[in-house]
Amino acid sequence: MKSLILENKSSLKVARGDRELSEKDLIELPKGLQPGEWVIIEDQLIKKNYIAYINPYAESFYKIKIISDDLEKKYNSKSDEAIVAKEIIVKKLRKAFRKRDYFSDYASGARLIYGMNDSLAGIIVDKYQKYIFAQINTAGMDRFRDLIKSEIELKYPEQKVLFFDNAEYRKAEVLPIHESEKTTDDLEIFENGLKYKISQNVVQKIGYYYDHRENRKKLADLLSRTSFSKKTGLDLFSYVGSWGLHMLKAGVEHVEFVDQGNMGEAIETHLDLNGFQGRGSFSRSDVFKFLDNQISAGKKYDVIVSDPPAFTKSEKNKVTAIQGYEKLHLKAMKLLNDEAVMVVASCTHHVNYEELDKTVQDAALKNSQKVHLLDLGVQGFDHPFSGFKDKSFYIKYLVYFVTRG
Repeated sequence: MKSLILENKSSLKVARGDRELSEKDLIELPKGLQPGEWVIIEDQLIKKNYIAYINPYAESFYKIKIISDDLEKKYNSKSDEAIVAKEIIVKKLRKAFRKRDYFSDYASGARLIYGMNDSLAGIIVDKYQKYIFAQINTAGMDRFRDLIKSEIELKYPEQKVLFFDNAEYRKAEVLPIHESEKTTDDLEIFENGLKYKISQNVVQKIGYYYDHRENRKKLADLLSRTSFSKKTGLDLFSYVGSWGLHMLKAGVEHVEFVDQGNMGEAIETHLDLNGFQGRGSFSRSDVFKFLDNQISAGKKYDVIVSDPPAFTKSEKNKVTAIQGYEKLHLKAMKLLNDEAVMVVASCTHHVNYEELDKTVQDAALKNSQKVHLLDLGVQGFDHPFSGFKDKSFYIKYLVYFVTRG
């Protein structure tokens, strides 16, 4: 294995947990490195080694991913790279599986591998009732696709493992684009006591958004404990209806689901599956246009949940993203009854809690409303992160009781 020397100025950031490095973090990047080659990173300042893999041809600024601390310095230039990689991958996979086993209600479905935060950069794995979807999007892990699949199958023999790779991410790593494997039937999900069946023609990304599962559970609990009116609910950017189903479970009498995708059949299926027949309706529409139409029609709701896709993936577009949230929340909150609940959910990493809250505060001021912050939340336990500065922290959940006068 090749040894690369860490710049002294980069020692502290790595010691604090940063696991993605650029060429500038190394004293020298030797020639002849192969895509996905595993290497030793030597920190000569604090006398510590790390195991990493590198892709010198990746389009990303961060070409080096640290996978493991070599605390015992058991690996050296004579170590067989493939053997080292396989040992570490198996160890990290099994540790990640064990972490999910701690939570009994995650057994029926969860994110099993969350990339860098499970020390497996480039791997995303989600478990469902019959299937497990795996994404491998970095060269260092793609070399060991068969090993990764066999380890997942060993742990979860009752599920069929399919690769569901992200073409955009693989292109950035200069990896071959494989056609995603297809399921032979609907994707079945059981979460927080609710059932879902998602057909192939509406599946997004890796299938289902487990990341807000704890927040949906919290919302259902909060609503079930309250005595204010819960006649009407609104689930914006609904996808397959997860938030709205939790509202119905908590006692909201009727929920309108809104999404620009063709989700009507999926919503109807999920209403039937969970015994909520006749208590929901779906509108296929751009959410902003829908809100304008409802405002013009004088519609009002007791509970509104807004959970849009990420408004930006980069820091440079942060201001535009915040403006998008301001516009969205101003419109949505105009539809609230005089005493109502507004749920603001976000998956935009670059917009923090304070900035998100300010969009609600400003909307309330413009709408002559007052807000009482009831609850907040982060991503589920199967999406681990170290703290608010962690690059993998992205889910925010804010619940407000909104009044007029």
